[in-house]
Amino acid sequence: MAEARKPDEAKGAAAFHRPSSPNPRPQQASSGVKSTVWLANSVGAVVRAADRVSEALVILLFAAIVVIGGMQVLCRYVFNASLSWSEELQRYGLIWIVFLALVIGYRRGAHIGMSLLLERLPRAVQTPMGWFIDLLWLGLGGAMVFFSAFYRSAAGITFIKSVGRQSSAGMGLRMDIVYSCIVIGGTYLTLAALHNLLRRAAGETPRLVADEPPC
Repeated sequence: MAEARKPDEAKGAAAFHRPSSPNPRPQQASSGVKSTVWLANSVGAVVRAADRVSEALVILLFAAIVVIGGMQVLCRYVFNASLSWSEELQRYGLIWIVFLALVIGYRRGAHIGMSLLLERLPRAVQTPMGWFIDLLWLGLGGAMVFFSAFYRSAAGITFIKSVGRQSSAGMGLRMDIVYSCIVIGGTYLTLAALHNLLRRAAGETPRLVADEPPC
């Protein structure tokens, strides 16, 4: 019996030591997905930190606008002495709120969108539509940064440098500080859109429009 088992054992040993055929494609695909997930998580950590800072700044600016607006009404109609700087501060605060809240709304899926038709389309149409929309957001963020901070006019200066020569009438504030919200908001939007694109590349499906609570 022992001698009869030897050929089978030898065949099994040969099968055990037989080198497997090289097939690096699944391993390469797996490593590519892991790299994409790692990159998405890294960008996501930066974007989430920017979310917290932006949301806090929007809350502070909105509260300041309400308080200063109330002070202006009080001073004008009670003390008969208007504040010379209140209108400018409220206007510039609203500009900053717009460019920051733009990205916050995109991150939360809070922008107005017609999702009824999109959700009824087949998955083969929804997926490229999601990529296309996020690419549009990425292009918008890149355009905000490029045309405000890098694009040079015929005079050879950028928009930020050109407005840096001006100051506001009431507060004496340099206008490049005011309009730097375009660069900051554009950078923030570019990172947020890049994060969504990386999530899609890693297999996730970010929602374009957030679910509304039932009435």
